[in-house]
Amino acid sequence: MALSQLAQAMATLRLGLAEIRHKENQLDDQINQFQTQLRRVPRQVVYGNTSLDASLAAMGEIEERLEDVLAKRRRLLEIKKTATQELEALELLKRVDETRSRLADLKTNGNSVGEDAQSEIKQLEDFIAANSRQAEQAITERFKERTEGQQAENNRP
Repeated sequence: MALSQLAQAMATLRLGLAEIRHKENQLDDQINQFQTQLRRVPRQVVYGNTSLDASLAAMGEIEERLEDVLAKRRRLLEIKKTATQELEALELLKRVDETRSRLADLKTNGNSVGEDAQSEIKQLEDFIAANSRQAEQAITERFKERTEGQQAENNRP
């Protein structure tokens, strides 16, 4: 992935995550509102402000809305988890690419490299090897998840 494509993908994911966090806050506010309403409705009956039947109907409606919002929040958190994992994989990929550039600079600029430069080269090579595998695994897992999900959708009657 070219660096500009990588930066663009990361920016898109960050914007998406910001939108997700905003939606999550909205849903949390709704959850709190419905929970507060559920606590208050019984008092209305106790103090004679509302009939028992009306209170039961109101509580049922509030519970339905609360369950709907909780389900939306659960689905949103699944999306957030996926977006966060994607962003982490891309950030790792970017660090590996930057490290490769640094390593290339060190190798081309230092034919008579000293012990410190050799040590840094070894550290950079180790970082690249370890993190390239990790980034590859993360990206491969996401790709498999997407393609398996698409295949399952295509196989539905």
